Amino acid sequence: MKKLDRYLFGQAIGALLFGLLLYSSLAVISVTLPRLQWVVGTPLAKLFLWLLLQMPFALVQTLPIALVLSVILTFGRMATSNELQAIQAGGISFRRASMIFVYIGALLTAAALVMNERVLPETNAKVGSMYWQLTTGGGSGLWRLAAQDISLSGYKLYFASADRATDELNNVRIQSWDGQKQTVIFAERARFVENGLELFDYQLDVVDFSSLNKDFPSNDERLKAFILNHNHPANADNSLVITTSESYDDLITRFSQGGFEDSRSISEALDDSRNASLSETERRQAQVLFQRKIAEPFANLSLLLIAVPLSLLYAANRGVAFGLSLIVTLVWYVLFTVGQLLAQAGTVPVWLGVWSSNGLLSLIGIYLLIYRTRKA
Repeated sequence: MKKLDRYLFGQAIGALLFGLLLYSSLAVISVTLPRLQWVVGTPLAKLFLWLLLQMPFALVQTLPIALVLSVILTFGRMATSNELQAIQAGGISFRRASMIFVYIGALLTAAALVMNERVLPETNAKVGSMYWQLTTGGGSGLWRLAAQDISLSGYKLYFASADRATDELNNVRIQSWDGQKQTVIFAERARFVENGLELFDYQLDVVDFSSLNKDFPSNDERLKAFILNHNHPANADNSLVITTSESYDDLITRFSQGGFEDSRSISEALDDSRNASLSETERRQAQVLFQRKIAEPFANLSLLLIAVPLSLLYAANRGVAFGLSLIVTLVWYVLFTVGQLLAQAGTVPVWLGVWSSNGLLSLIGIYLLIYRTRKA
């Protein structure tokens, strides 16, 4: 790293860290405030842990805002103090001086992608499930999902009730389809284990509805063709484990309507978008989530393109720099949200709805860069 790069990095890193701390804290507070009335009386240590678990998601969300603020503050100050003119007079182009921010933007993009794949699935699931623990006085809150049809790794899960103390499910039904063949499992009780869902006192049936349209010499033959498998162990303590990728933390976060971020990783969202056993709406939701978890990190580079020329053209002081960073990110966020809604509704292709905000701001940024170069 050359002396100029070290100098620019030193100027930018302080503003970047300040922006991350400021905006991520505000993001966590905005999520927490509407729910404070439900967590009154929570032990301080548990409340602090819950707030801390929200920080990784808040950081990924606010990385582009903090980067925009850092660029506008750094280049804006250097432009008004004539440092940029001095750099250019020394034979160093503005494009070369900007490369340190490109490196920072690329690094932040890669970090956000890794967090979306590796870190956020676990922390987001814990945030949702821990909220229900805080508001119910203990237990995971799994009982809130009773009497619902829940998508679970290609299956549909239903249970009539759940024990609040042990999280054991009662009167369980699991079903899946393969063409016109249906697999149904009934169980008196079930519990989540490390690698899936363990069923007790179960009955497994596989039936083929296509056989009903065929001719058979007798009803017994028709019944045999219809019921492909019937398994009901005599010992009620015998168990059957259904392998799933979701934990009960994931289920609570995704299906309990708590308003928390989806806990699926990039690869899990991609798998669900291709899962034929899910409904079209569920597959589209997964596809939108998959595209969003990639588009959000790349917003660091898209907003960088527009932040650099804005810092030179308009950022005369810190107040203006703060205002510009908020305006740019607010415009991006509104466009990004509207694009997701249109994609989810099927009005536009998913890729177009999710990526349109990045594309539009990138084009505006390129135009402003060309305008700034010609003006200079």
